Amino acid sequence: MTKLTFIADTHHYSKTLGTDGRQYFLRSGSDQKCLAETGDIIDAAFEKIANSDTDAVMIAGDVSNDGEKISHIEFREKLYRLKEKKRVYLITATHDWCCDENPRRFQGSIVTHDVETIRSDELRDFYYDFGPSDAISEYITHIGTCSYVVQLSKNVRLLALNDDKNDNDHAGFTEEHFRWIEEQIKQAEKDGCLIIGMEHHLLTPHISSLITGGGTCVENREYVASRLADAGLKYMFVGHSHIQSTTDFVSEKGNKIVEVNIGSLVGYPAPIVNVTVNDDMTLTYEVEHLERFTLDGKEVDAQKFLASHCTALVHRVLDCATAEEFADRLTALQIDGKAFQKLFFAVRPVLNIIKTNTVFQLYKKLKFVGLSHFIDKELVEKFQNKKLISFVDEIMLSLFDGSMVTYDRQDDYYKLVMSVMTIPSKILKNNNDMKKLIFAADAILTGGRYNNQRDTI
Repeated sequence: MTKLTFIADTHHYSKTLGTDGRQYFLRSGSDQKCLAETGDIIDAAFEKIANSDTDAVMIAGDVSNDGEKISHIEFREKLYRLKEKKRVYLITATHDWCCDENPRRFQGSIVTHDVETIRSDELRDFYYDFGPSDAISEYITHIGTCSYVVQLSKNVRLLALNDDKNDNDHAGFTEEHFRWIEEQIKQAEKDGCLIIGMEHHLLTPHISSLITGGGTCVENREYVASRLADAGLKYMFVGHSHIQSTTDFVSEKGNKIVEVNIGSLVGYPAPIVNVTVNDDMTLTYEVEHLERFTLDGKEVDAQKFLASHCTALVHRVLDCATAEEFADRLTALQIDGKAFQKLFFAVRPVLNIIKTNTVFQLYKKLKFVGLSHFIDKELVEKFQNKKLISFVDEIMLSLFDGSMVTYDRQDDYYKLVMSVMTIPSKILKNNNDMKKLIFAADAILTGGRYNNQRDTI
């Protein structure tokens, strides 16, 4: 019986790059994952893993914040300490070579870009001891990164894939890379070995293409997923979205590949995915969450700290007092803040409703504009004193934690939320995104087709 541990998106950030000032505040509050606290969280998680009974640890890319050399150096030191007790295999991804060419140092109100980074063609040698050194086969990509195969146990192999660039300069694989992948899958079958895939980008959208479509997936995702499934790959572990979720894809030929999307280790809920390879070559996974870590010499409840950091993404926008602050915080979230700045005073009443109103107060406002008939009044009465922001926080956390709290479709909470979520689609009847939003909300509330916390696949 082989036991494996998968983590992803450690995004290690060196504190030497700055941890205070307005610009750091905007950057650190623009993401569900942490920034300055990453080293402390990683240390605690690695200690937990080192003391477990796992046979090997896999890390599914974006190991550094943005390719900063100092962040890589500090992270590799942590890896060497973990390697004293466990075998460690990782792949790198676009954040590890700063693909946007925008490394940042924060100094008060100033952001500078004088940060030394590691190039894509340097990463293979830099992390040689965490994969390539044990490889039974290796492929060097056209940007100098590497994919490789390692033997995890007598009959289990890891197919570690770097999918940073295809021929079209997007996430995926070149044709030559594909042929190497297919050879490795075929060879594993010939040798009587189960081969488990790991890459950074998703093969297929999880929850909804509204949330994890586009650049979250490889380009031409259905083609890529079909080609891998038809080649015989049954399992893929990925990162990138920072969401804990399991789904599957079935090719036109009827071949299924099950994909486990691993949430970010340094964001809520700090998932550690423990996998057991069963005798029948199925996989059973169970997701643990980091309980605590040490910050500034004090022990911190990891789940409370990370949940608060996650929900603050929304709270910081709701708390904006000026149009300028609204624009700055949206820009930090990679939304065109300047475009929305002039709309602030029109949007502000809506923000205040979300921030301060209860269910009953919202119902009265909907009744005033003739939209209350979409909501069952009995459900309103049951939850009348519950704050809207509480629903927002709960759904936000469920999005990232893989719906640790799930709701049956007959549950009153589910019915109330879904009745509100359907209102936009009934107003904008020809808008397909509004319809997709309904399916996304359903998946978040129910947890989707798999149990994202523990299942056999």
